[in-house]
Amino acid sequence: MAEQTFRSPGFFEQEIDLTQRVQGPIGTPAGIIGTAERGPAFVPVTVGSFVDFTTKFGKLDSKRFGPYAVNEFLKNRDAATYIRVLGAGSNDTVEDINITKNQGTVKNAGFKITPITTDPENSLSTVHILGAQHFVSSSEVYGYPIFSHNDSYDTSDYVNLVRGVIFTTTDTRVGVLSGTFFASSLSAKFSAEGGDNLAALGTSGDMKDKFKLFISSSDTTFATTDGQAGVKVLTASLNPRDKDYIRNILNTDPLQFATQKHLLYAAFDVETELAAASGGAVSGSSGGAVAMMSGSAAVSSNNQAGENFLTAFGRFDTRYNTPRTTAFISQPFGKVEHDLFHFELLDDGAFGAGKFKVSIANIRGSADENNPYGTFTVQVREYDDNDKSPKVLEEFTQCDLNPNSENFVGRRIGDKKAFFDFDAEREEERGLQVSGKYANMSNVVRIVLGDGVQNNSVPRESLPFGFKGLPTLKTNDNLDDFSSLAIGKARMGVHGNDLLTDTPITSSILPPVPYTFKVTNGAVSEGTIAFVGLPGSEESIDKRIYWGTKTTLLAPDKTIQDSGLTNAITNAALKSNAGSTVNQGLIDQAKFLGISQMDVLVTGSQYIPAKVLDRKTFNNNKFTLSRVALSRQAGLSDTGTYLDTEITGTISSNMLEAAYIRDALVDPSQYTVSDGTRLNRITFATLLNQTSSITFNKFTDFMKFTNVFYGGFDGLNILDKNAAKMNDKSTSLDTGGGANSSFTSPGMASNMAGTGKDNNAVRSYRAAIDTMTDRYASTVNILAVPGIRESFITDHAIDRVKDFGQALYLMDMAQYDTDGTRLYDDSTGRPSVAKTISEFEGRTLDANSSAVYFPNVVIKDDSTGANVEVPSSVAALAALGFNDRVSFPWFAPAGFNRGALDFVENVGVRLTAGDRDALYDARINPIATFPQQGFVIFGQKTLQMAKSALDRVNVRRMLLEVKRIVGQVANSYLFEQNTPALRAKFVSQVSPLLAVVQAQSGIEQFKVVMDESNNTPEDIESNQLNGRIVIVPTRSIEFISIDFIVTNEGVSFTG
Repeated sequence: MAEQTFRSPGFFEQEIDLTQRVQGPIGTPAGIIGTAERGPAFVPVTVGSFVDFTTKFGKLDSKRFGPYAVNEFLKNRDAATYIRVLGAGSNDTVEDINITKNQGTVKNAGFKITPITTDPENSLSTVHILGAQHFVSSSEVYGYPIFSHNDSYDTSDYVNLVRGVIFTTTDTRVGVLSGTFFASSLSAKFSAEGGDNLAALGTSGDMKDKFKLFISSSDTTFATTDGQAGVKVLTASLNPRDKDYIRNILNTDPLQFATQKHLLYAAFDVETELAAASGGAVSGSSGGAVAMMSGSAAVSSNNQAGENFLTAFGRFDTRYNTPRTTAFISQPFGKVEHDLFHFELLDDGAFGAGKFKVSIANIRGSADENNPYGTFTVQVREYDDNDKSPKVLEEFTQCDLNPNSENFVGRRIGDKKAFFDFDAEREEERGLQVSGKYANMSNVVRIVLGDGVQNNSVPRESLPFGFKGLPTLKTNDNLDDFSSLAIGKARMGVHGNDLLTDTPITSSILPPVPYTFKVTNGAVSEGTIAFVGLPGSEESIDKRIYWGTKTTLLAPDKTIQDSGLTNAITNAALKSNAGSTVNQGLIDQAKFLGISQMDVLVTGSQYIPAKVLDRKTFNNNKFTLSRVALSRQAGLSDTGTYLDTEITGTISSNMLEAAYIRDALVDPSQYTVSDGTRLNRITFATLLNQTSSITFNKFTDFMKFTNVFYGGFDGLNILDKNAAKMNDKSTSLDTGGGANSSFTSPGMASNMAGTGKDNNAVRSYRAAIDTMTDRYASTVNILAVPGIRESFITDHAIDRVKDFGQALYLMDMAQYDTDGTRLYDDSTGRPSVAKTISEFEGRTLDANSSAVYFPNVVIKDDSTGANVEVPSSVAALAALGFNDRVSFPWFAPAGFNRGALDFVENVGVRLTAGDRDALYDARINPIATFPQQGFVIFGQKTLQMAKSALDRVNVRRMLLEVKRIVGQVANSYLFEQNTPALRAKFVSQVSPLLAVVQAQSGIEQFKVVMDESNNTPEDIESNQLNGRIVIVPTRSIEFISIDFIVTNEGVSFTG
């Protein structure tokens, strides 16, 4: 019989595995790198179950393959290490790093909305800012005075507010029109240069209080209105409850930016009950106006890049960052309020925006004369709850600011942070760093302690009493809505007239952050009042309500809103705590709005230039309980015991009259405030600093306030669906790939993420690989980057794993169709086995610490039940996990016993026997399909070219385990005396361990040598201990040949 040549594992009816399970799984976690919904970035996190994974990194997503890999692996194993990637940028040189430090920008990170020209009149590809004149309700000053009691507004009649931020593509602009128009006669309005974009709001009929908003593109197929090609005209409203509100009619999905030609990036809600963008006569006015503005040609002296506002407002090209709160501050000590701490989410990037908030509650002064430290509670809450039905995720009670106390807030919550330092000037110093002293006890936040708290230099009586103002968009250098700026100094202008100064709307500022005015239900009094916050006849106290940031809108008013609203009430502006709808505009105001070094942000603690001596701040957005005023007054000389007696009546009666005086100046001696009607009102700060703790602590149930998180950015081009997901296409240098030199980001003029090795996603994945293969940061024995096939990344992983010497890399390779076109996750073409092999072999990879599999597989999403196609590395990880559960790492993770893929529903390509042979010849392990037996990994080659024991996965994994075992023993010998006895001890310790591997069929024979034959006097003098271990590995059976002859008498077997 002719000799048979085996190329790929041959067909057989059944493979018999005689190995028995001797003990449980051996080895360390698999290392998996990918994107995730949430979680820390570039930090290896080990989880023991998929439930644990979802808590830290979020749920399954058909566009993210890493979580599927973790899920399948953990079905058989109990540990996996995951690194989440975000946009880190591609800083490389010292110059790059210095630019980041000075300007805040990071090479190829994030995105830029870059004007086509530097002329503000050409508003294509611009950050458009929508502003409007608003008429303030007559009830606002009594029921919710966020404008009337605000130093940034000069009138009670109207205010000029920014209501939206809109991005447009390179061929598009947006603008506004008055309610009645004819497109054919206003064609100039739709051109790149034309019209002043200042419009009157409608005064009657369907257009009452509304305007027209147009989107005009040179792409004539985009839309057509009144015969005007490329133009879409929308009826728009600035009433958050109206069906035509800008958030309801404009595109709010960043991934639709290119097709919709625009994105409403942020909308800042203002309740019509408080301030209406109205076209009707209000308070004697003839009607309101709306304007579409952009940044001007002026340049801020504080802009570190020296760019004008037209460009600066569009700079989002920076690395990912972490949502945080503003600094929590102490009660005033004279004129000084001390920074105490702030909170950061454990989740990096944009995930946490609008999901969490922090409340401080149960503030109590110390009643122990030997211990001046008071106590307080920290509550981590869901953002979309409300005070009457709070959803507290975590609570830390009885916290204090004493670093030596067991209840020290830093110790109770934890301040540890692991992070990747991308900006160390020396490349070898870039990597994982750890800061903080206390282990993290929270699952949601960490605390960042102020220097004064850490070194115990703040007054020991300090308690958290408020917080600094939210950083928000800075559209006016005067920090008010009414001051005119000199020509060439205005930050904003109306399109077509960018330096217009006779239109007050160009002075528009963002709305104030809403703070709780009273802790009551029912309507306050209006008309002639004795003091601000005078209770109404039906008003009642509600101790559930928190001071500080109010994350819900007012309830709708029946007389203002559509009668169809079922939750509408009367006198809504006088009942500020009646609403329960989440204020989406506040979420947008807290999102990432720009880079601070570009001077486009302002905090609510920043002084208004004209009023700095009076300590007036922007929008009075700094919050402090020192501005919570009781109705009681203090005399000029009242202190101590007398003030104690001044607090008469019940706590509830006092709180019924208490109100937050937003623009109050706190007296630095008595800590009283004046509200414009009543002088020297006693505040919570008066109680804390001027009365006994007994008096102050009576109000503990009302000593609570809420702060929100701000910022949070993924460091990615969120306007490009591939870059935003950091998928294979975003990293590829091939045609159509996001790192290709000819690629242009959708809707933009250039490639935002960079090309080649400097591509944002490419560099980010490489950084994650560096961390996962850092011996000091990770101990994984398998590495996978599921779905990422770009050679700049996979070659880097191959090299790093080789140097790491402790893991096997499961690589996903690029797939091609019959025309040689590179296929991506969204491609409709089918992979060609022959063309894919040809392209792969052209890379001439040679690595025995790496293996590759083909093709993709289809599995069922455990959360949705839907089928999803995932890369082959997911199947390989599952097989290795199963292999290690039922046997040992040195058994072949292939074949029907250990390579069967019961969870696979289908494959991307059904392989023929010829396909399997061709793949295996190319060192690609096929995922085969067999009738009645399903899907199975049918090979276990590494990428080594030379034929040796190391060209098989099981042998490589056996050596990795042996190296790990020996390394653990060898580490215990560091700094010991190099003597014959010690060398003999080493041999006696290692030999039994290898004997166990031998007994478990991992090794046929072994020999350990560590004596004078390989430890010369010169070695000993050099403080070096040498050892040699010779191993004969057990080889797996891949080919079974049984010769037989068929005759008339039947079948007979030879040999």
